[in-house]
Amino acid sequence: MKSRVIPIDIVGPEEFKALEIFNSNAFPKGLRSSVMACADQLALISYSTRIIQSAINQDFKKLIEELHNNPSFKGFVPNRQKPALVICRQVGFQAGVQSFFITIKSMLDIYARIVVKAIMPKSNFFGFGKKQFNGRKISGGRLLSFLERSVPRSYVYRGKLIEVLVNHIDDWISDVVDARDAIVHDGVLKNIIPMHVPMLKKPHEITDDDIILPSIQKKGDILAYCHDIRKNIDCMLKETLVLLPGVDTKLLGL
Repeated sequence: MKSRVIPIDIVGPEEFKALEIFNSNAFPKGLRSSVMACADQLALISYSTRIIQSAINQDFKKLIEELHNNPSFKGFVPNRQKPALVICRQVGFQAGVQSFFITIKSMLDIYARIVVKAIMPKSNFFGFGKKQFNGRKISGGRLLSFLERSVPRSYVYRGKLIEVLVNHIDDWISDVVDARDAIVHDGVLKNIIPMHVPMLKKPHEITDDDIILPSIQKKGDILAYCHDIRKNIDCMLKETLVLLPGVDTKLLGL
């Protein structure tokens, strides 16, 4: 006689919050493995922002320490005609940033499967890839095209679901996927401005106020940007999950 084992999972705050949205008990049985995978990805996205925050804090302290104590800076004299710029490049920050953008795309790929299979349980659809949709090649175009052309007309929320997804793609998803593609294919996110300090004072005179925190061109402070994207993800999930058949939204923390 086989013994039964009852698993008891201990999870961190990011996973706990993610499971409020991706509670597998609220979804049809055929979706539950994908739902749990999405929960893991959503938790990792949140954890990535913690990595970025921690790395920025550590790099900030390290930069001040180096400027004040590293013998290499001894005798440095500021020259406004030929200004120097000290740039902080640390792997911890890069790890957090890359994890953030790559994981969002992974979650979108899995979520696309959930969306389609909730409507068409026998479908093998997967992926949030770029494709032509309404005359333009966009992130998520593959999913949008499938919803428009292959989903039965009997699914009454088809138009609304497409509308919601297009709005989010235009508002933030395209930028995030482009950032992910740059990291994966080029190895670097070129529009990130790393932490730095213009050397307009002697090194030992540099204070916290002189340090310029990491940012993204045209987006501003990178940590604030990541928090905004995380909120946008929640918004997209809340606006789309309520449109999917077979999902008991009363069990979800929407």
